[in-house]
Amino acid sequence: MPARNDATDPLAALRETLEAHSRETGSHARRVAEYSRLLAEAAGLDAYSTQLLYLAAPLHDAGKIGIPDEVLHKPGPHSEAEREIMRTHVELGRRMLNRPGSPVLAAAAIVASQHHERWDGQGYPDGLRGEEIHVFGRITALVDVFDALTSPRCYKEAWPLHRALGYLVEHAGRRFDPVLVERFMQSLDAVLEIHQRLRDGPGPAH
Repeated sequence: MPARNDATDPLAALRETLEAHSRETGSHARRVAEYSRLLAEAAGLDAYSTQLLYLAAPLHDAGKIGIPDEVLHKPGPHSEAEREIMRTHVELGRRMLNRPGSPVLAAAAIVASQHHERWDGQGYPDGLRGEEIHVFGRITALVDVFDALTSPRCYKEAWPLHRALGYLVEHAGRRFDPVLVERFMQSLDAVLEIHQRLRDGPGPAH
């Protein structure tokens, strides 16, 4: 599988459209891709699967293109009805990306549909538990939450790094695959290098 090259990547336009609609920077997509590749390698995935996930992971929120702007960009907490609307982005993403003949899109459909599943089975949309969740979904779930916590959003400030890492550890075996949390923590030097290299602005305090 060729390496990603945004100048020729046929999915680059889709990524840029999604970033513009969600008002997230391209650095978010690149960080999720880099963290995913790092964690896949640390977890022992083969080179093909690691590269496949690297290409697919930035499309995890593809379904948000179908979420109304007034819900997606609302500053402050969502109502219960708005949360239900937001949750539909996983199924929208699965349907959008689930196209035959493309391994990258097939992998992207997995991460789009499973990155809100939880290790303890309390996630959505399918309530998958443990290793019922594809490893691509488990990896993307963890790194997406880490990046969301350590980045500013319209509804919150960026968390300090130590607080975000503490959240991952606290929720290992509940929200996240505990082995993946352990591998992520063992890779902190590389995590911090990605975080600093691709940061949007001043990084969170240690």
